[in-house]
Amino acid sequence: MQTREITRENWQDFFDQVSRALQGKLIQIEVDSLELGAQIEVDKLSLNGLTYDSKDNSFIVSTDEIEHVIRSPQHIFVSDGSDGVNSLEVRAADGSEQIIRFTEPLALPPVI
Repeated sequence: MQTREITRENWQDFFDQVSRALQGKLIQIEVDSLELGAQIEVDKLSLNGLTYDSKDNSFIVSTDEIEHVIRSPQHIFVSDGSDGVNSLEVRAADGSEQIIRFTEPLALPPVI
């Protein structure tokens, strides 16, 4: 697995491309902050998209059920595996770190 930082000027283009490739994968979001400690905030929701909004300086993770907003991201790291992006780590100005993990949904046999 390889980890690399995505530079701020590339965030919007990167997430436009990666969002399409990851759409439909299941996500888990772990939030780690001094106030809350480490907590799983989202688990096993289907990803609709990833967006960086430069006007609001916000990174948004969208599912059918929620929009998870990370305000004032400072650094974004991506971990790549043999099958593409495995996870993202977003470090925000408030000192929090949020890790978004991507997994394939279970392939269930057809109902007869």
